[in-house]
Amino acid sequence: MKYFPLVWAAVMRKPARAVLTLLSVMLAFTLFGLTIGMNATFDKLQEEARADRIFSGARFGGQLPIGMVRQIESVPGVALVASSNNLFGYIQDPKNRVFVQMNDENVPKVNPEWPITPQQWQMVRDNRRGLLVSRRQAERWHLKVGDTLTVITPPIQKKADGTNNWTFQVAAITPDISYMMQGYMFGNYDYMDKARLLSDQGKTGVFRIKLKDPTRTAEIAEEIDDKFANSSTPLQSITEKAAFDVSNTGMDIAAVDREVALAGMFMVLFLTANGIAQAVRERLAEFATLKTIGFSDRGVIGLVFAEAAIPCLLGAGLGVGFAALLTKFLPALVPPGDGVPIPTMTAMVFVWAAICAAVVAFASSALPALRLKRMDIATALSGR
Repeated sequence: MKYFPLVWAAVMRKPARAVLTLLSVMLAFTLFGLTIGMNATFDKLQEEARADRIFSGARFGGQLPIGMVRQIESVPGVALVASSNNLFGYIQDPKNRVFVQMNDENVPKVNPEWPITPQQWQMVRDNRRGLLVSRRQAERWHLKVGDTLTVITPPIQKKADGTNNWTFQVAAITPDISYMMQGYMFGNYDYMDKARLLSDQGKTGVFRIKLKDPTRTAEIAEEIDDKFANSSTPLQSITEKAAFDVSNTGMDIAAVDREVALAGMFMVLFLTANGIAQAVRERLAEFATLKTIGFSDRGVIGLVFAEAAIPCLLGAGLGVGFAALLTKFLPALVPPGDGVPIPTMTAMVFVWAAICAAVVAFASSALPALRLKRMDIATALSGR
């Protein structure tokens, strides 16, 4: 620490260059934090996905007859089938987009790990217009228990009375579910079904299937699809593990995130290496003087490394900290129901940022340090 004033004076020798370098490093590590945080989200989703559940939807799009539940339950290995449908709309202004998942009475049994009590589920069954609102959504729309809200849906989800207005009453404010990053609103499927046009009643969007044996999940999913392959509504079934695996989207998003983060690190490396090399060239006589008064090669190299490490480590801390702050506001900026995950700023994101900052600082100072080690002191002092 006794050499810190010397290092700090070197860093601030050109204040404008120092500030611009710091800002550039900060922006690069903000991008780094968001991309690596997104990978942490993907890993968390995969860890929390259940091996004993399947999602089944219409292979070619559209709604599914609710009567298919009994047929699916007849497939060996199927324990229970629940159905969910979705209401997409807005509150008051089209910019205020909302997404309400309408669940039947079996959803709590298929998803028992959700942090919703049986009493809270019962509130929605007792009040057909009841709504369970997560804390995040309640904060976003300033809702409390007992409040009413009207969701205005597109014409495709028209009600039997000719309107597109769906009125709900907040039955309970419930804890958030980790992988539903933007929060949720759960309603009563029966309310939605009975209020629709007669031609739309008795239909649902997706079946949630709970299995008896989690080791046969993929096999049973294939059996379900085969059972309805020649029907008027063929199914496309996918295990929850596969549904939560982003590599199944046709593009390895996690790998893309890592490549983006790596590109940011190369930018930082180029920037800091160029800055340190220029700073060393400008002060060769000063380094020669330090060697003359007794500084060893190792000591001089340590000063150069510290000069590179300050903007890298400080920029990394500020950048990842800013990324963590951004994740607090992203849920309010991303429309609900779009399936856009939010980066998770785990402790390992900060650890990797610190490691990468140290590596970049070391790599940036390597060539200037080698030049100082081979420097001819007499030549440097003469200014040649």
